[in-house]
Amino acid sequence: RLLKASAPPLAFRHPAQALPMADAQVMLEGVQSPGDDMSNGFRISLAPPPDAAYQVIGTEMQVVNVLLKPSQSVEVSPGAMMHHGPSIYAEPRCTCSCGRYCTGESNILINYVNKGSEPEVIGLTPNYPAKIIPIHLSEGGVIVRTTSYMCGVGDVNIGINCDFCSLTCCFGDMGPIRQKITGSGIAFLQAGGTVLEKTLTEGETICIDEESLIGWSETVKFTMRQFGGFGSCCSICFGGEGCCLAALHGPGKIYITSMNFKKWHNVLAPSYVASRSNPDDPADTE
Repeated sequence: RLLKASAPPLAFRHPAQALPMADAQVMLEGVQSPGDDMSNGFRISLAPPPDAAYQVIGTEMQVVNVLLKPSQSVEVSPGAMMHHGPSIYAEPRCTCSCGRYCTGESNILINYVNKGSEPEVIGLTPNYPAKIIPIHLSEGGVIVRTTSYMCGVGDVNIGINCDFCSLTCCFGDMGPIRQKITGSGIAFLQAGGTVLEKTLTEGETICIDEESLIGWSETVKFTMRQFGGFGSCCSICFGGEGCCLAALHGPGKIYITSMNFKKWHNVLAPSYVASRSNPDDPADTE
């Protein structure tokens, strides 16, 4: 239900709970005792603080309602607006940024400004089936996969992070240019599947399937590691992970997803092509 423009600070109708992974782990007789924790330090990354001026609604394809005070604005990627109050107006802004072009993002962002005298609510949603990840940039900037940024409130600066290491460029999935988001406001990212976050301690390292990686804190070091160990051609050819994994070294936070947009697209595309090539398919009416 749409919130009234004069609504007080948002009440959570569908709160996203940040439950420890141990609460949902599977118990196998003879393998794990009730006290064992299989979370590996990960937790579900969705729940905002109780006093936040935004509300995340839904479980899979989510909506974020942002409460804008008079003269306050939210910067939004094109197409992400779902609803807003009558005193909120759109002001397109051209960034003229070569960096955004290199990351595959639009050079046009939309500023939605509350020009009224009362607080108003604007509802925003990703442009593809995804969850919404709030990032409080006052805790530090983040480096994220392209197409991950959805919108930002307050002081949010979108730049680029260049990595021309031959190993990460040639064997990594992230490419040489990524988005770097800094400031003191709140950035909202979008990613499909189940979204997890983990805080790496100083000197801690974890290996991640690079397609599952959304982003990481500025303080985290990103490198590559050969999959299966040196000389393991069978693992590389038949393991389904390619030749390298992402290796992230703490300290700092990392964010991962079980189903990013590229992976989801690759699953659907062959099915669509197969259905279009089948003349007996009743769905093919052309």
